[in-house]
Amino acid sequence: MGDDAMTLQQLPLNVQLPANETFATLVTGPNDEAVNLARTGSQPLVYLWGRRGVGKSHLLHATCAAAQQQVMYLPLAELRDTVSAQVLRGLELYPWLCLDDIDAVVDDETWCFELFALLNRVRDAQAGRVLVTASCSPAQLTAAYPDVQSRLSWGVVVQVHALDDADKVRALQVRARAMGLELRSDTALFMVQRLGRDLVSLIDCLQRLDKASIAAQRKLTIPFVKAVLAI
Repeated sequence: MGDDAMTLQQLPLNVQLPANETFATLVTGPNDEAVNLARTGSQPLVYLWGRRGVGKSHLLHATCAAAQQQVMYLPLAELRDTVSAQVLRGLELYPWLCLDDIDAVVDDETWCFELFALLNRVRDAQAGRVLVTASCSPAQLTAAYPDVQSRLSWGVVVQVHALDDADKVRALQVRARAMGLELRSDTALFMVQRLGRDLVSLIDCLQRLDKASIAAQRKLTIPFVKAVLAI
């Protein structure tokens, strides 16, 4: 997305989207359906669920970056203990709502009530699109109000699956290129095999390696990765 489109975003409380988490740096793997739903906005409510590290937040960030209408992105796990649930009021006015980690707030009565009211207002307006993520399906949510579970189930519910090791290698290489780094396939595979299978953690390690490679003026080789990450 260009700079002009970026100005359309209305992000509260100085929430910043990661610059490199776009559709261009998203490796789809087995998640074609989830990516297509987010990219096209063809459904009024899409509920994406999966365990940590499968790329749900990246998908929401990419959706925001590509949006040609005003979009509101809320990282609810970060906001629960820092802002009032009233932040959800009035959001039905936005054409796009991206609500990340709703399972982090629905066990709280106030947050759950405000979320339920927001979903009802969006439904009544019949105009906006809502994209939400959680670590579990709607039926498995621990919600203060069961009606929230049924309301979320009305949308398209899609599980986001983890990438296999080959796709994780590709994802690391794509992200490295976006950061201006060259990451050979053997080095990326070494990282995947030795540092675990959580893509979020792998990306965090790649960012550490980026800083270290700049400071040391070194390429990302397996010996350099071993030295920097102490593995």
